[in-house]
Amino acid sequence: MLVVGACTDICVLDFVCSTLSAKNRGFLDPLNDVIVFSKGCATFDFPASIAASSNLQAHPQELMHHVGLYMAKGRGAKIAREVTFHHLNKQ
Repeated sequence: MLVVGACTDICVLDFVCSTLSAKNRGFLDPLNDVIVFSKGCATFDFPASIAASSNLQAHPQELMHHVGLYMAKGRGAKIAREVTFHHLNKQ
């Protein structure tokens, strides 16, 4: 399964964790791998300067994107930098 999406550290990570849990319990046979396409995911930026003035939590985009990928890998997903598709011949 190839995973892409918005909010790498929130939505994508939650989906990956749920999918891996279902896979590990045998609910998604014959699923072999959960692969996150790193360039097909992103998250939002909420700078510390704005967060501090609003008494809210900062959310640095680049850091949190990589944290999401790191956590997904730690849960068992594979992380891909590139994805290629090949035409399958039906026989």
